[in-house]
Amino acid sequence: MRVTDRTVLLIAALTIAVPVIGTVIELPTDYNRSSPWTELIELGVANYTETDCARTCVAGELPRVCLFTFVMEFYAAMGTACGNCSNGVLEDCYRSQCIPADGTEREVMSINRKIPGPAIHVCKNDLIVVNVINRMAGADVTLHWHGFRQKHSQWMDGVPYVTQCPVGGTSFRYIFPAEDDGTFFYHGHVGTHRTNGHYGALVVHAPKSEEPWTENLYSYDSVNHTIVSSDWMHETAEMFFPGLPSRQPGITPTTILINGLGRYYDGEADVDLVNASIPLATFHVQKNFRYRFRIINANSHVCPFITQVQNHSLMLIATDGKPIEPVTVDSLIHYPGERYDFVLIPLVNVTERDAFWIHFRALGSCESIKLDQYGVLSYDTTDDELGILPTRSRPTVSNPLPMGIVVNDPNTTCGANASRLCVTDFRSVGYDDADEVRRILTAKPDVNLIIPFGFHSFDVDTFHEDGSYHPFMNLGGENILSAWMNNISFTFPSSPILSSYNSYKSHGGYCDKDNLPANCLGNDDNATFTPYCECTQVVVLQQNDIVQMTLIDNVGLSSLNHPIHLHGFAFYVMHIHQNLTRDQMFTVSEVEEFLSTWEFEESDEASSTNMTVPPLKDTISVPSNGFVIVRFKADNPGSWLMHCHFEWHMSVGMMMVFKVEGTVSSRPPGFPECGNFDLLDESTAAAVQPNKCINRKPKIRSSTAPNHGKMTGV
Repeated sequence: MRVTDRTVLLIAALTIAVPVIGTVIELPTDYNRSSPWTELIELGVANYTETDCARTCVAGELPRVCLFTFVMEFYAAMGTACGNCSNGVLEDCYRSQCIPADGTEREVMSINRKIPGPAIHVCKNDLIVVNVINRMAGADVTLHWHGFRQKHSQWMDGVPYVTQCPVGGTSFRYIFPAEDDGTFFYHGHVGTHRTNGHYGALVVHAPKSEEPWTENLYSYDSVNHTIVSSDWMHETAEMFFPGLPSRQPGITPTTILINGLGRYYDGEADVDLVNASIPLATFHVQKNFRYRFRIINANSHVCPFITQVQNHSLMLIATDGKPIEPVTVDSLIHYPGERYDFVLIPLVNVTERDAFWIHFRALGSCESIKLDQYGVLSYDTTDDELGILPTRSRPTVSNPLPMGIVVNDPNTTCGANASRLCVTDFRSVGYDDADEVRRILTAKPDVNLIIPFGFHSFDVDTFHEDGSYHPFMNLGGENILSAWMNNISFTFPSSPILSSYNSYKSHGGYCDKDNLPANCLGNDDNATFTPYCECTQVVVLQQNDIVQMTLIDNVGLSSLNHPIHLHGFAFYVMHIHQNLTRDQMFTVSEVEEFLSTWEFEESDEASSTNMTVPPLKDTISVPSNGFVIVRFKADNPGSWLMHCHFEWHMSVGMMMVFKVEGTVSSRPPGFPECGNFDLLDESTAAAVQPNKCINRKPKIRSSTAPNHGKMTGV
């Protein structure tokens, strides 16, 4: 095949070039969002590694090309760049390329020698271009842009073997439009890379005049008021994946980081183990103004966080990037993958240069290990002032701030307590097509999916049978678990589903609950349990189907609420069902019976322009032993992963793929391909030049006799 000049140009456009910083590149409003390569070449984007996009967004302005270069490395927290940070020299903790984390030395996976990685702040309709350069020898990477629908850029979702091949020791340029404003984030989607440091903020701002709230709701929306929370271990995640029988502390976080900063406090021993001068995340504001904050939960483990700001209430105005009617709470509980926007409301008279504690505590199964962390809210100070600590009494795990009104409490029954709010108490605002929204909420669904998820427990003998290699995590002792959805533990194919679905389907390479492989455990007449299968689960949806999906927690642990994230879509959260007096899981038949009489409740005055619209989210926490009902319109053709956002649970199979039929944007020119290589495969053999050996009859001989060191041959 002849390589045309155009192909050479397109390949050149995907090459990382010499740094030129501070450039503004504007796009025509009518550029091709599904295939912008020609415009980018003509604009000379290949000649830059960074452009300037952080700005106040103005209605009617031309969108920009927002170019970032991310270099991924194995690096060190509290390494040589940090000087005397560990000895209390605070200025050294802020040195270029220093990652202080919680003051403990450990290997990390960094982006541009930062944790979190560089924050991305752009305006709605900008075109985001991220050059990913992988310098981690022996480790493949991808980046997922969490919450982005990628409706015109399905190839850029960043899921290995679903939308792309993982990136080895090479580079990959992600290009996608910022079509929706809101709070998002990015993170690694290979193995446990997010746990080791591959995550960062991604915020799409909009002109204030285009937001659904009154313009005086808040005064400022600053890039410096984004809060990224994460759990942190003192060992690499791989040390405890898939887990060890007796090594402590096992699969559990050691501390909490806020914007990559924090102090390690051993709650069980009641001892500070690092110097008190390790910096805390500090957020600067001025009196008499209202500020919009954005909080991103980048956790990997099973612990939700509760966030409180001393002597302040939080007016929630958005969840997962979607606007809601303002709701004022005192305590916000959030799960991995969730994002919330809020406006800070002081409850006391703020004095000059006042400061308050921002307190994070881990809940659920982490309450017993007493994890907490602090940030600082500082009034009338500047961003370059370091070491600010409030003089007010510091809250602790044993003496926390008053709970007040709480949202997302895992231990509440929705609707039972006015001070314990659920996500279903939120109301969406700012939607455009009210009639279409009403149809999605009230029409009989085209597809009604009931999806339980849970764990399969292996006995040691079955797990270690010769020739068996099951996905697993070891939670200590002989506790060996694999995760599933629909009793299927997901296994990745060898080529991305988005580009190779039809080929794999013709060879029986995919499965669903009605089309299972023959070798499932328990798939026989004598089985005493539901078959447990390991295969690539793909559920096919037709374009524009109205889909109602019920997610059932069949894990059976009272302290564990699973955050389920759906790529490519936002869904309406219709109903959250939990009965705290019930100590057993809901079965599929029980849920079916509930659904046969349940209907979404519209408000009494509901009309096409005035109705109760539940919140839109892309990540929802399913209560332990409960279930959640969501709805969405399958209007985004492509292959989209759905999974638990606990890193270990996803890694051992708690995920599945939706393939939405319809026209997908053309594959970018030269897009990498991957797959199995086997010279003995029939399809490969057909392309081999015939020779005298190919038609020989094989001489096959089996033997049960031991081979005592003798050479054998054919």
